[in-house]
Amino acid sequence: MKIKSKIVGALLIGSLVLTGCQSQINTGENSSNNLSENKSTLSNEKSKKDKNFEDVQKIAKENSKKDIKEEPRYKDKIKLGYSGDLCLGGPNIANLNGYFKEGGVEVEFINTKNPKDALGSGKLDGLVGEFAAMVVPATKGLDIVFSSASHTGCKSLYVLNDSEITKTKELEGKNLAITNGIGNSNHNTALRFFNNDDVDPDKVTYKQVDNAAVIQAMKDGEIDSAVLDDQFAKKFVDKGEIRAIRSMTHDDDFGKEVCCVLAFNKKFATENPLIADKVASAIQKANSYMQNNPKEATQKLYDNNLASGDFDAGLELIKSYDYSVKNDLAEKTLQSIFNDYKEIRLIEDERSVDQLMKSYWLPMGSFYDEK
Repeated sequence: MKIKSKIVGALLIGSLVLTGCQSQINTGENSSNNLSENKSTLSNEKSKKDKNFEDVQKIAKENSKKDIKEEPRYKDKIKLGYSGDLCLGGPNIANLNGYFKEGGVEVEFINTKNPKDALGSGKLDGLVGEFAAMVVPATKGLDIVFSSASHTGCKSLYVLNDSEITKTKELEGKNLAITNGIGNSNHNTALRFFNNDDVDPDKVTYKQVDNAAVIQAMKDGEIDSAVLDDQFAKKFVDKGEIRAIRSMTHDDDFGKEVCCVLAFNKKFATENPLIADKVASAIQKANSYMQNNPKEATQKLYDNNLASGDFDAGLELIKSYDYSVKNDLAEKTLQSIFNDYKEIRLIEDERSVDQLMKSYWLPMGSFYDEK
């Protein structure tokens, strides 16, 4: 389904507006002049498009020919975004297990209120986060690249357990709660579900609701559904209060995508590709450890106060994600997201999907290549 949604269009801030050339019927000299003007316009548009396109893989490849000691951040601490979320535990496990030190990299974890902005501005060098949260800001000027797969899953669309709603199509004419802000990851995830399921997003009412109030709002009949992080929703699912009707974690289509990814500040990654590769490889090794040793990994996170809540529920959550995913799947996922976001007009960018991939996909890490 190709969505031309008024609500999606209204949410786009600072998007690019493309204008086409009007065709005119002319004869004689005027026709020739207009043809030249049209060629000039097309040439200017192409130059603008080419200028807007940057092949980060090519830049990093050239810089990787240097010795690592020549990289600007050699011997510096690498600043990584801190997260206490279980699903984003890869960097924490890499640190606890000494994988960064094995690679000769010293890291510093920084807790920021706005990690995406911190990453784009260079206050952070890297972080593991959701594709859905970072793709649109990246195309609007956030100076980041996506570099290494983390895991599948992590979000689902929930309704009350006793609700008559069983599929997304039945949400037309009903309310959907957005807990992390209109235009952010939960909203974007819902739009991808709707686009895939032939749901008209203009027939769904979107309400911003605080996470702490969302379940009660569902019980009070103020909202009919909500896209939630699985980690938050888990205890309510276990209590039999809510159930998922669509999932990035369990469904056959989206459940096979990479949900979370290691992203770098673009300047850091392109100028220090050898260091960035070591960081990515250490986190890949940690992801593999979490996949093969979920109980031990979960225990380490709890023992070091890097996770909270019920241990068994946390362990079950970790087991529900696939941490063995590789970069080729992350690349395929990002390409799919670009295609979907362009189709539903979350991205209005003159660059082609191929150019967007070359601008924002910079694969890093050698751990899996060694297998």
